[in-house]
Amino acid sequence: MPSTAIDATLLDLLTRYKRRIAGAYRALTPDEIPTLVGAHTASRKIDGELWFLVTDAKRPMLVNPAGRTLTESLPVLDQARTLPAGLLIAGELHADAGSDRERVGDLSALLAGAASGMTRVCFTAFDLLRDAAGSDQLAQPFDVRWTALQTLIPDGATNLRRIAPTTVEGPTALQSLFTEMVEQGGAEGLVVRSPAGMVYKLKPTRDIDAVIIAFSENADEPDRVRSILLGLMHEDGTIHLLGGCGNVGSAEVRTALHKRLAAQVVPSQVRYASDSGALYRFVKPEIVVTVRVTELQGEKSDGTPTTTPVLEYGAAGWSGRGVRPCPRPIHPVLERIREDKTATAHDVRFAQVADRLPVSSAAAPTGPLPTSTVVRREVWTKVTKGQTAVRKLVIWRTNKEQADPTYPAYVVHWTDYSASRGTPLDREVRLAPTETLAMSLGDAMIEENIKKGWTKV
Repeated sequence: MPSTAIDATLLDLLTRYKRRIAGAYRALTPDEIPTLVGAHTASRKIDGELWFLVTDAKRPMLVNPAGRTLTESLPVLDQARTLPAGLLIAGELHADAGSDRERVGDLSALLAGAASGMTRVCFTAFDLLRDAAGSDQLAQPFDVRWTALQTLIPDGATNLRRIAPTTVEGPTALQSLFTEMVEQGGAEGLVVRSPAGMVYKLKPTRDIDAVIIAFSENADEPDRVRSILLGLMHEDGTIHLLGGCGNVGSAEVRTALHKRLAAQVVPSQVRYASDSGALYRFVKPEIVVTVRVTELQGEKSDGTPTTTPVLEYGAAGWSGRGVRPCPRPIHPVLERIREDKTATAHDVRFAQVADRLPVSSAAAPTGPLPTSTVVRREVWTKVTKGQTAVRKLVIWRTNKEQADPTYPAYVVHWTDYSASRGTPLDREVRLAPTETLAMSLGDAMIEENIKKGWTKV
């Protein structure tokens, strides 16, 4: 697909919206419906990807938070040409599945496939960020923004659509709507908004069978498991790291599990740390468990896919086989140990989560990837009370985006070191699809962080 460069200000706005608003949705399980008292608005959750519709005087375009654009002649963009210029609208880009439920994997296939398939690409709007006059709308209450969307995108649209919220009075009405749309209608879930502005993603919980590949321990309770690291198997026998699970049960369960896992520790060339910073101890991939999750998240806050290592277990222990996209489990809870299952490509298959991948899950490239190239490096220092602080900008081109689409084209990395701070080392990483945008992001970082007193090295 052709790509159009977008300016750094717009990309920063989209990234912040993804992180602060769309990324702040709270996952809610059906068991928690009774906690939502009073009136709420609910709409069907579309199984797609967060994209933004930008209208201008020349031609509308679709942009995702990572900077990818769609600008060519598509039915959804042809229909958007009737909208006023200057709009910025958030929505779900998804595949039209007819009477069936749409799935994010179908969208990935369409975007990677032939142009003829693009007739099924749809955009369902759910929020207005900027109006035709260029005014920021996010300070307005959601019902005001929603009223504006109703005016802009009327009912009966084909590829260009908008959500259809329903007002529900109390948990009984919400449960009835959930039963109708999700349990009977097959929708992925509901998006529920409270009068106070809270937004919930109400989805059925999901059970996943995975194999334990490592565990961590409590420093003050070395005979108990603190968390377990889970993996899923591909057809070729490699194991894709799914994520950690710290909710593994009572003290008795943690002690019994530690006894079993400590006896299965094996060498590993791979090092992996838990969220608390403790290193996992790798074990033989033999114990299969069922974990329950509230959601599988396939994207980071900037719209890029979440990735984890692919590992191989052999006579010498564990070794790495690269990094590939893998959705991240949200709120995993250990349900039970599956003594009736073994670590095979069927019982702990990766296909259990493949439908949550926002990008193509094609096999990893077989050959070595090109090396990255540094295109810009600048360093500044500042001496205060005898201590030297350092700030550094590095921009590099990965040279890998053509061979492996999980890599961005450019990476912008800012380092801020000051020994006098409680956290001496701060880092910021931004991704960019073009060198022009990468340089603009770098210039903005310099303008924000380099003031009087800093000396360029």
